[in-house]
Amino acid sequence: MTVSLPKVLLLIAVSAVATGCTATSTTSANPDVAKVSYSNFLVIGVAGDYTNRTYFERSVVSGIRAKGSSASAFHVVAGGNKPVTRETVKEAIVSGDFDAVVVTRVLDIDMEVDAGNSVAGAKATHKDGSLINLFRYDYEELNESLAVEFNTKVTFATELYDAASEQLVWTGESTGSRQENIGMMIDETAATVVKQLDRNRFIKK
Repeated sequence: MTVSLPKVLLLIAVSAVATGCTATSTTSANPDVAKVSYSNFLVIGVAGDYTNRTYFERSVVSGIRAKGSSASAFHVVAGGNKPVTRETVKEAIVSGDFDAVVVTRVLDIDMEVDAGNSVAGAKATHKDGSLINLFRYDYEELNESLAVEFNTKVTFATELYDAASEQLVWTGESTGSRQENIGMMIDETAATVVKQLDRNRFIKK
């Protein structure tokens, strides 16, 4: 099976970078090239939010390097917030001499919002027994402020491409558990991506 790298990247360029802790996952591989291990990965997080994208790419890069292979983030190689197009990807592959490309994108986002009912306020403590006067008592702020919690569950897909042939080597899909902290979600997603690649022996030791 042959899938054009540029064609696929153009189709997913409008997606957001995935975040979430793995709860379920499915994978599939191209039998023609699935037994290949790679030593230099170009990591791409397809995202509208540049901050989250760079954070995610750096996390995946760090994980791959910890496994013994080389890796670089697309935003570093491309030189900033460049669009993910066939031109920028091919230029990045050539400039970094990459033999594999890892792309991660969001498939679905399920968000719950939980808002508390408490109201921010203050209580007055009189300095003396006189009538209430703005300058004659201290305010002690209450900690009962309005609380809003966001619990997000994300399903994301990761695709591995052979840079030389532009063939799709492997795909993985995972659904995360609900998380409140975006940083933790990105870290966990990146760890899942690296774990999947390592489990399938795509990372050359």
